[in-house]
Amino acid sequence: MSDWENAIKVWTVVEPNITGIGQTILLRLFEEHGETKALFPKFKDIPLEQLGNNEDLRKHGTTVLRALGNILKQKGNHGANVKELADTHINKHKIPPKNFTLITNIAVKVLIEMYPRDMTGPVQVSFSNVFKIICSDLEKLYKDANFQG
Repeated sequence: MSDWENAIKVWTVVEPNITGIGQTILLRLFEEHGETKALFPKFKDIPLEQLGNNEDLRKHGTTVLRALGNILKQKGNHGANVKELADTHINKHKIPPKNFTLITNIAVKVLIEMYPRDMTGPVQVSFSNVFKIICSDLEKLYKDANFQG
């Protein structure tokens, strides 16, 4: 089974719970990489302990994981999806590409904690490999766009 197939297999278990998982991933991102919170205008001035019940954070977490799921489901044929993601994060949000690596690393950690039976060692490696491909593709698009952020 390919890395993509391994990741998608677990994604089918995860997907019904993306709102809560997305929220958890964003909260963990802000906890472990406090500087990233400043990149989110809606959240930057809200204390971390108050974000757990924040509806905008829940919505954004859902958006993040829905986009990630759409990319995963392309099984490596994700050029259009990644380009759309890069375009908005380069031109609208001005988010440096290293943050994709940060959030995908957090996502793997959270999925391991929430789905230990499904996130076996080989599946963890598959998710990490798939996320590295996606992040690398994003970084290429950033470089092509001459991103200076």
